[in-house]
Amino acid sequence: MTSLGAALPDISVASALVAAVLVALPLWAIGLGGWATPWLCGRLGTHRTVTVALLGLVLSLAGRVLGGSIPLLVGTALACLAIAVLGTMLPLLANGSAAFTLGLGLGSTAGALVTPAVVLSSSWRIGLGLWAVVALLAQQVWRRTPGEFVSPRAASGWVPASALTIHFGLISTVTFLVMGWLPGILRSAGVPPATAGACLALSMAMGLPMMWLVPGWTRRWRNQTLLVVTLAVPNVIGVAGLLLAPAAAPWLWAAATGTGMGALAFGLTTISLRSKGSSLALSAVVQGVGYVIAGFGVLACGWLHTFTGTWRTPLLLVLAILLGQVVSGHVAVTRRTPAAPVPRALTVRPHDSAPEAA
Repeated sequence: MTSLGAALPDISVASALVAAVLVALPLWAIGLGGWATPWLCGRLGTHRTVTVALLGLVLSLAGRVLGGSIPLLVGTALACLAIAVLGTMLPLLANGSAAFTLGLGLGSTAGALVTPAVVLSSSWRIGLGLWAVVALLAQQVWRRTPGEFVSPRAASGWVPASALTIHFGLISTVTFLVMGWLPGILRSAGVPPATAGACLALSMAMGLPMMWLVPGWTRRWRNQTLLVVTLAVPNVIGVAGLLLAPAAAPWLWAAATGTGMGALAFGLTTISLRSKGSSLALSAVVQGVGYVIAGFGVLACGWLHTFTGTWRTPLLLVLAILLGQVVSGHVAVTRRTPAAPVPRALTVRPHDSAPEAA
């Protein structure tokens, strides 16, 4: 995701409208893939589902750089479908571990930091295509995973989904806007391309300590509403800075928006911890619908930029989204909303056990 955002201003086949779709498309693809994950697990088993998703990721990341705008769009969509399957299952497999959210932060930082350097020294095709190699390495690591996972079976239970889904969707809107548009916002304000790319890398890097700390805060803080507000404040500062004086202190605005990515760690940790026996279904619902909401938010901001020719109106919309993030977060942590019955959590068993349950 961050590799695409870092390279977007330099992709020759991405016009203004194509660029807007490229930033929003991953969110819709992730949403659709998230809904399909429980179904895939029930038919393929969790271990094979992850294997297929990783192989699909390799092929789509490699294929999207081989042609023009259509292969780029299709390959990005397919890559994000694969990422959706992996992303829906990871909160469950990680069981709320801070290492999971830290891993996401490390990957985001690497994409933002490495891609611009490769693009400047070679081309955007190589800058994006090299991540297919990383996906292939991940597939090889997964092959050596020492256990199989039993597919989830239906069980009764109610999970708080509606407010948390909206909250996660608004968090994802802001997160993907930063990953997709931060270099473009800074470059349009006169910041040199290398500096704009480095600011995105700084933003992702500032999210790393938050990805490590926030899961623990989510468990320990008694006042969860205060935590929601605390995690939104850095983004408000960063977005306001980008709105009022983007070129005056780009490093500060980048650092602030990166710190605000702790809100994403809060959402993912809450998915994992809120309902211990139904994490897969809760993850599928919250991420599936949430990313679709975020896709429309990101597309609206991109369209407003294309229509107005400036970033003023889109950034004002982001501030409104941040207000909605706080309100929905307060509701999510103070009220339990009924949702559909959900399956039991995954369990691990040795490789030599009986075949996975269908």
